[in-house]
Amino acid sequence: MNATHATSHIRTPFRIVIATTLALLPLIAMNNALACAACGDMLSKDWGTEGISTTPGFTADLSYVYINQNQQRNGSGTASSAQINNLWQAGQEVEDYTVTRTTTATLNYSSDTWGASIQLPFLQRTHGTFGAYDAATNNVPTPGQSTAYASSSDNGIGDIRVIGRYTGFSADKTAGIIAGIKLPTGSTNANFNDGITPLDRSLQIGTGSTDVILGGFLTGTIEAYGWFAQGTVQHAVATKTIAGQDYIPGDAYSLNAGIRYAKFGARFTPMLQLNYIHRQPDSGAAATQADALTGGSGSGGTLVYLAPGALIRVGGGTSVYGFVQLPVYQYVNSLQLSPRYTLTLGVQQSF
Repeated sequence: MNATHATSHIRTPFRIVIATTLALLPLIAMNNALACAACGDMLSKDWGTEGISTTPGFTADLSYVYINQNQQRNGSGTASSAQINNLWQAGQEVEDYTVTRTTTATLNYSSDTWGASIQLPFLQRTHGTFGAYDAATNNVPTPGQSTAYASSSDNGIGDIRVIGRYTGFSADKTAGIIAGIKLPTGSTNANFNDGITPLDRSLQIGTGSTDVILGGFLTGTIEAYGWFAQGTVQHAVATKTIAGQDYIPGDAYSLNAGIRYAKFGARFTPMLQLNYIHRQPDSGAAATQADALTGGSGSGGTLVYLAPGALIRVGGGTSVYGFVQLPVYQYVNSLQLSPRYTLTLGVQQSF
């Protein structure tokens, strides 16, 4: 077999596996992005795992995502002390931090032209916030000064997703569509640590909504490089009303693109992704309060992240991967928290 023939022989299953694994988009991670505009991780973790298997079958994935929202932002910049203090004095709640750790188990089945997956997340979330303005201190809120400071800590099973995909539009399976549903399985009844005050709906483990997910993707190869582009939309079609108040998460529009380099051998593959998400403001009586000064929405925004990462194949159908997402553009409505980086680690096993 000559080199040209060998390359062609490898490329066809290579593209097939890219297409089938790519279609499992970063939908669990998107749930974190839906909790607020600036939470982060919209990463396409599954695209990096192509090449593990060139035959249909099952794949199991276990991923861990760490998001520490500890940076106050307003609009496209870091919020100033004056902005924070003005909003606080005007009666707006000022959040201090939110740390979310998400461990997700995914089971996927792929055939030549279709596939399906079920994704089960376990979330751990801690949060601190400043409540009503404290006239006794009359300055930028800090935990040691504000008498209205409150915190929360919650964990549990999040919202389960069931995703289907189809890649039979072309002979090389390099294009496909995705359709799925997010179920309201996560808890929505957590309180702050005082045991009395209900936690904000946007900070609950589950959104309380049933969402439909639609999307599509394209993949290809150029010499030693593989690439992909994909887009999804997530829309709530039904929501839970709690204590007479409804909460409707804003629609989320996600666009991701990535490139990988295959000349470092079969075991190590460096990758780079560009992640974009636009999230519309939440609505309903339980949505985040409007900006106390402008009356504008207190949720929603646009984020762009650059995510370098790598995948290592350790043998026996097992691979490990890791990414760091770094913000390159963030625009949030009113005052919101954002992370300085997002960390994703995972292991995948094909059968």
